[in-house]
Formats: sequence, structure tokens, C-alpha cells
Amino acid sequence: MKNLIHEIHRRSLWQVLGIYAVGSWVALQVVDVIGQNFGLPDWFPAFALGLLVIGLPIVLATAFVQEGVRGSEPPAADAPSTAASPSDAAPLQRSPRDTPFTWRNAIFGGVGAFALWGVGAAGWMLFGPGADSGAAAGTDVAEAAAARDLRSVAVLPFATRTTSEEDEYFAEGMHDDLLTQLAKIDSLKVISRTSVMEYKGVNRNIRQIAEELGVATVVEGGVQRAGNRVRINMQLIEAATDRHLWAETYDEELTAANVFAIQSDLAKKIASALQATLTPEVALRIEERPTESLEAYDLYVRGRFILDNRGSTREGVESAAALYRQAIEADATYALAYAELANTYLQLFNLGYLSESEALPEAQAAVERALELSPDLAAARIHRAELLRLDLRPAEAAHELERVLELNPGSADAHSRYSAVLLTLGRPEAAVSEARRAVELDPLSVGLRRSLVARLAWVRDYDGTIEESRNLLELEPTEADAHYYAGMAQTIKGDLADAIESFSEAIELNPDDPYYPAGIAWAYAKDGNREQALVYIRRAEAAGVPLKEIGLVYGSLGDLDTAFDYLERGFEAEPGTLANIAADPSADPLRDDPRWDELLEKLARE
Repeated sequence: MKNLIHEIHRRSLWQVLGIYAVGSWVALQVVDVIGQNFGLPDWFPAFALGLLVIGLPIVLATAFVQEGVRGSEPPAADAPSTAASPSDAAPLQRSPRDTPFTWRNAIFGGVGAFALWGVGAAGWMLFGPGADSGAAAGTDVAEAAAARDLRSVAVLPFATRTTSEEDEYFAEGMHDDLLTQLAKIDSLKVISRTSVMEYKGVNRNIRQIAEELGVATVVEGGVQRAGNRVRINMQLIEAATDRHLWAETYDEELTAANVFAIQSDLAKKIASALQATLTPEVALRIEERPTESLEAYDLYVRGRFILDNRGSTREGVESAAALYRQAIEADATYALAYAELANTYLQLFNLGYLSESEALPEAQAAVERALELSPDLAAARIHRAELLRLDLRPAEAAHELERVLELNPGSADAHSRYSAVLLTLGRPEAAVSEARRAVELDPLSVGLRRSLVARLAWVRDYDGTIEESRNLLELEPTEADAHYYAGMAQTIKGDLADAIESFSEAIELNPDDPYYPAGIAWAYAKDGNREQALVYIRRAEAAGVPLKEIGLVYGSLGDLDTAFDYLERGFEAEPGTLANIAADPSADPLRDDPRWDELLEKLARE
């Protein structure tokens, strides 16, 4: 071991290692710049790093051999010989030309390796998935993009250079916050999170992305955390021409103040580059700092990351709630953390894990505290609107959502929620218009398309319901609700065989949903098959379907006494489920009964 260490020192391998490390760092910086500016996939920098890792032992071996040869060169021709005979002579020394480990070969190998990387990068840009699929198709896409308003933009998920979950949730948090900031600008059309997240880790031509999302411009960039510093680079691209409209790099100390300053600066510069109108009021809202605590912000974005990725499970929602509580402990004035804590209680209620009495008072308390701290916090107002809707106060809910849309006109979620409230208020055309606006802002969102299908069914546009159900199935082939709403429309139209088939497909895709057996029971009732209707409605009741749904099936069977008995029980136990019953087409058989008007009067008083 001592001899090996001596040889390493003698042959200067430490110096070689240091020079190689510095040269590799410079090479990777060049690769990073090229990758960011030419839209190369995330694995290209990793490919370059792999080449450098492979090259390290080759360079060290070359240095070891070359220095060994240099230190053992034969004596000069005029030096005295000490050999007595050939048998006593020193072993024949190996010439540098006898080994592949020469500096010349190492240099040629390095150049060749990065030439290989360059060829791969060029091939990707010219012929890979990022390239135009053909001259005609490229021209069509470019013309379509050019025809769009330049102020329509999609912000793609931010790239990270590590696989660390900590870096991933920080990057997603920065991405979410920038989308929220841009959504405050009325003159911008900003594609919402659900749709742009479909492109995370996907290598797609910018023009193609713009075409799929219906925008003229695209923002892409990367976020890197390193110790107490953060480096962010962004660029805004016009899809029709691939022209860079704006680019910026930030390299700052990682503090809450710097994070929010970067976010507000990005929003304002993107708006300026797109020539969007930025009123003084909106500019002030964009510059607000939600918290001065980096710890609180870090906990908040971790909670939001978990809720975004595991929000359909009880464990995921409760984990997010715990992180929001920790954020509040770190900063008791952090209004956003209170708003999202309220959201977790509403989510647990909607998923059926908490009862109304367990969830809604907690959600209400968190919402009110958030609004005490920040009266115009859109996230808190949207949750207050949901609480008002569940409390059968649709006019007040509409007022809250109207204010939310003044604060965040680009919020697809707010437009969708407003659509539901407008339906309750008896404004079906406006409800559908708001639902379509939500889909326009988030075109790849299964949830928002599902809501649009539901609105069309509730406003009795049955052909539109069936058409949008097909569109939803193209987006998500296993979406059971698409079959459910198609079945609803087919039942009303009298296409009962098709309706029963649609409801059956919904049940096959999700046999645990209690609404689907209630739906097929309704179709069998309309078809005059009382026996099958009762089989399925009993199954739905056992699965926990709202009492209202059972009453509507009995109404279609002509058993109005039983129907109103269930509706009265539903009003006492779960009044929120009757919020939209006045517009429900499946309630038509009940409308001529005097008890119907009495029920609506009680709902209005509630």
C-alpha cells in the first residue's frame, strides 16, 4: 500500500485528477447551456456526464503509464554501461508506442466521445421527436400558432438536474406559484397546471405542445438548488417561429424573500414580453410576499406536492395537512397555509373519510383565519365559496367566486366552480359557458372535462353530453363518469338499451362507485323493468349512495310516496346533496306533485 501511494505521488496523479475535474465541470456547464437553449432532452446532460465518468479511469491509467515510462527511460548512448553480460542487463523497457494508454490516444478518445455527443444532439434536434414531423405538418402547425393571440401561454414543468424529491417539490412549488401569479393578469390566457404537467419529462416539439394546448407562446426553464443558493433559468418562446422573446437567469441566495422576488419578477417580465396589460393593483398583488419564513414556505410546497400527487388517498391528504400545520407553526401569519389546510378538510369530506360535522367546522375555521390575515386571498375565498355551496347558500357562493375571478381571472378551477353555482341559481347557459372556459384554460384536465359533461347533461343538452363524453373517453379511456353521463343522456333521449350498456360499462370500470348502480336502476325504471331497477337501487343504497338518488329512482318507478320519503330524509340528513335538484332532469316525474314545490320552498329557506 505504501509503495502504491508513493507511485501515485511520484506520477502526479492527484494533479491529473484535479485538472480533469475542473475540465469536466466546464464541459458540463457548456452542455447545460446548449441543452437549455436548444430544447435537448433531460438525458443528454446525463449522457455527457456518463462519458466523463468513463473517461476518468482512462485518463488516470494513461497518466500512470506515461509517467512510469518517463521515469524509466533507458540511459543515454554515451553513458557508461554497467551490464556485464546480456543475462545481467536490465529488463527491456516498453516504448510508449507499445501501449494504447498514451496522451495522444486519450486526447483523440476525448474528442471522439464529445463528437459522438454532438452528433447525437444534432441528430435529436434535426430528426428526433423534437423535430418537425414533416414540412407540410410543420407549416400547418406554425400557421395555427401564428394565428393565436401572442398573449396565450403555457408554462411547462421546470426541469431539475437531480432525482431528489426535495428538489422536485421545490421546482413544482416554484412552477405552481408562477402559474398563480400569471393567472392574476386578466389579459393573459394561461394554461393551468393539470394540462401542462402532462408534459413533465416528455420531449416534444414546442410547436406541437403549443398546438395541443391552444397557445402561441411557451415558457420553459430549470430550477437548481445547491446548498443555500438557487439558480433559475427561464425562456419564453414564440411557438410559430421558435423565436426567443425573452430569457432570464437568476442566481441568488436561497431565502423566502428572494424566492418570492424571483417569482414576481418572472411574472412581470413575461407579461411585459407578451405586451399584456398589468394594472397597478395587479402588480401590487403579484409583489406580495406570503411569508418571510423559508422554513414555512418549504413545508407548504411539500404539502402541496403531496396533495397534488397523492390527493386521492386518505394518507396523502392527511400527510399534506400535517405539513400545512407545521408551516403554520413556523409562521402563524401564513394565510396560504391556512387556506390549504381548509382544502384538506374539504378533500377528506369529499372523499368520504370525514363526516360533514367532522370536516366542515374545521375547514370553516381555517378559511376564516386565512381571510383575517389576507382578506383578498383567492385560495381562501374559493374554499369559502365551497362551504357556502354545501350550506345551500348559492347566491353567496357566487359572490365569493366572482371576487375570486376578479383576483385570478385565469383560474380554471374557479371558472368550473362558478359554473356549478350558476347551475344551482338557474342560469344554465352561463353555467355551460363557464365550464367551457375552464376546459379552455386546462384542456387536458379530466376533472374539468368531466364537469363540462355534467353541466351539459344538467342543462338538457343531451347530444352535447354524448359528444363530450366521447371526447372525455379519448382523453382518458378508463373514465367511468364519461359512460355514466352518456347513460344519463341516453336515458332521457329514450335510447334505453344504449343507456343500460353505458351504465354497465361505468360499473365495470368502477364497481365501488354507488352512483353507477343508481344510474342503471334509473334506466331500468324508465324501461319499465321494475325488478332489475329494485335490484340495482338496493345495491346502490347498500353502497351508501345519497338518499336523493334513491328517491329519484322510485319517482321514475311511479312510487311517489316512497320517492318523497327518501327526499325528505335526504333533506334532514344531507341537505347539500339536494342543492341542484331543481335542475335535475331525473326529477321530472316528481314536478307535478304538490310535495315538490314544498320541498323547493324548504330548500330556499335553508
